[in-house]
Amino acid sequence: MALQAYQADPKLSLRRAAKIYDVHFQTLHYRSQGRQARDDYIPSSRKLSNQEEQVIVEYILNLDSRGFPSRHRDIEEMANRLLADRDASPVGKRWAINFIKRQPELKTRSFRKYDYQRAKCEDPTIIRNWFRLVENTIAKYGIRSDDIWNFDETGFMMGVISSGIVVTSSERRGNPKSVQPGNREWVTAIQAINAEGRAIDPFIVVAGQYHLANWYHESNLPGTWAIATTPNGWTDNETGLDWLKHFNRCTTDRSTGPYRLLILDGHESHLSADFQIYCEVNNIITLCMPPHSSHLLQPLDVGCFGPLKKAYGREIERLIRRSITHISKTEFFPAFYAAFQLTMTESNIKGGFRGAGLAPFNSEVVISKLDVQLRTPTPVEEYSMNCFPSPAMILGLVLENLRVVVLRWYDEDDPGHMQCAAPFFHLPNVKTLALSALSDEISLKSITDEKDRNGDAKLGLDPDIYETRISHY
Repeated sequence: MALQAYQADPKLSLRRAAKIYDVHFQTLHYRSQGRQARDDYIPSSRKLSNQEEQVIVEYILNLDSRGFPSRHRDIEEMANRLLADRDASPVGKRWAINFIKRQPELKTRSFRKYDYQRAKCEDPTIIRNWFRLVENTIAKYGIRSDDIWNFDETGFMMGVISSGIVVTSSERRGNPKSVQPGNREWVTAIQAINAEGRAIDPFIVVAGQYHLANWYHESNLPGTWAIATTPNGWTDNETGLDWLKHFNRCTTDRSTGPYRLLILDGHESHLSADFQIYCEVNNIITLCMPPHSSHLLQPLDVGCFGPLKKAYGREIERLIRRSITHISKTEFFPAFYAAFQLTMTESNIKGGFRGAGLAPFNSEVVISKLDVQLRTPTPVEEYSMNCFPSPAMILGLVLENLRVVVLRWYDEDDPGHMQCAAPFFHLPNVKTLALSALSDEISLKSITDEKDRNGDAKLGLDPDIYETRISHY
């Protein structure tokens, strides 16, 4: 304040200002000459400027407020991405720890695990906040019911049937057993449905490296269905993006409004940088459900996937009765197609949305199912750790705060400030950094055993010929 008073009043001497504000004359003299205070001095060992560190702080706080608390490695990665823009060396091993210590807004905490047993007694506070988020998003973007979509993947072991109730002789002792082929090769079906009872064509992921001719020649799959291959039949980030393009192709022409709402879970392939950027470019608004809540909040889980798996199991039983003892992909596709046609109906789809409280919109449908007798009220401060909102909304808030931070430091008359703000002033660069760092938070990869099918390698065909179903997307 002494320096400000001295600079504002030309009649006030430096010595007089020091006396009025009770500061050391020499200190005030140094400040008037432009020398920084010791607390404001940035040592040469510091990697990032104050502006850059403030950007990271804003980024961390926004993610934390939306249920994505950052780890040390994520903070280091964000810093390294900023340093890479100017070809600087990466930060050291303890940089993130020291960074947090000098930021009063940040604190390191142990995060709490959230297992399934606790999820069975879901907190009504979390559920109500989820419905509030959905309602506000629909109102904000003017989304119609036929543009409200839910998508998820479900897995099948090709040769495993489901258990059930059967009729036997009254003289039989013990529970009956049903023979199954036992082929445990994994297949993933990715499906999307909307609140008006429509389902798009499935996207099927099988284990393998090549597409085989008999998958198409000997099955009755429609030509609009998409088939992709991964080493283990599981989805990954690339497959997730391929599906998103498939979804966009199937729904763009039938969309009745400018925006589509896509409700999903927190699988890593749904939150990759490429996935979120594609959604933003194509006006697809994503909302991520709270963890461990898909059995309550996801229409596909509530009304569709259960009947689909049971119907598939019945199809496999029919094959067994015809003395087919090994289920390959050639047998899987017709069996899955029959089960899909039987269960992915308008009635089941609307029932799923109704049971999830989304169409018609009624949160009490879900809350009334909760077993809350053994639960204590959830502390307000814990909510942000458990509720996963839309990654697209997270990105919007992060970008908005980054812009605020940049403009706070930006001075068009000061080239130095402009140069310092330049790495963050361009939206695409900020978007890429924020999305990439968010993607890294959930980049845990699943590892599973690969089981080879006899003859698959021998019958391998040119992938350029048989991947046409997904390549045109």
